[in-house]
Amino acid sequence: MFKKILIISDNLFLCQRFNDIIKSGDFPQQEWAFAVSPFSDAGTFEKELKAAIEVYDLRDAITVQSLVKNYDLIFSIHCKQLFPAALVQAVKCINVHPGYNPTNRGWYPQVFAIIHDLPVGATIHEMDEQLDHGKIIDRALVDIKIYDTSETLYNKIIQKEIELIKKNLGNIIRNTYVAIEPESGGNVFLKKDFNALLHFDLNKKMTGLECINQLRALTHGDHNNAYFLDPETGKKVFIKISLQPDESR
Repeated sequence: MFKKILIISDNLFLCQRFNDIIKSGDFPQQEWAFAVSPFSDAGTFEKELKAAIEVYDLRDAITVQSLVKNYDLIFSIHCKQLFPAALVQAVKCINVHPGYNPTNRGWYPQVFAIIHDLPVGATIHEMDEQLDHGKIIDRALVDIKIYDTSETLYNKIIQKEIELIKKNLGNIIRNTYVAIEPESGGNVFLKKDFNALLHFDLNKKMTGLECINQLRALTHGDHNNAYFLDPETGKKVFIKISLQPDESR
C-alpha cells in the first residue's frame, strides 16, 4: 500500500475534483500533497484547494531526487512537464491522460480525434520514459458528435477522467490493480503537429466537412487558435465556429 502520495497538476478543476474524491474516500493512512509545475500559479491553487502547494520543476535533478526520497506514489494530472526517467524508474508514477491510449498519445487528444476521425476518451496508466506510454490501468471512450468542438469534447473527457479516478483510486493506492500492455505504439501527436493546423491557407481547396472539422477541432473557448492572413495587411485574423444542433426535432 502506498502512503506518501503526491499529485502534480496544472489543471485546477481536476485537482479540486481529485481532492473531493480523497475527502469522500477511506484513506486514513495516506499522506497527500499537491504541487504544480512552473507553468502554473501556485497561489491560485492554494486559494482554491485551501492547502499548501509546492512548485516542482522536473528538469531539475535535485528536485527529482527530493521527490524520490519523499514520495512512494506520484500522480500526473494534466501536468505540463515530462516526467524524467530518473523519476519514473524510482517511484510509481501514474498518469491520468485525456486520450484513449494508445490511439491518442501526446498533445490535445480531442483536437486530433476530430481531425483524423479517431476514437477518444480517457486513460489511467503507469508512466515510463515515453510520452503517454506504459501499462494501462483503465480507459474508457467518450462519444464524439458532429457538433462537438475541442472545448465540448474536452469537457466530456474531463468528466470521464473523474469517473476513472473514482473507480480506480482505491486499487491504485492498495497496488491491487491489474494493468495491461498497450496493443501497439499507437499515435503520438506533438505540439508542433497542433501548430501546423492553425493557419488556414485561403487558397487551399477543402471539402465542407474538412473545413468544419478543422474549425471545430480548433475552437476552444476564448483561445485564439485557427487563423488566416489578411491579404491586405498580412495580419492574422482569428476564426472560431459555433455549432448548435436543432433540439426541436
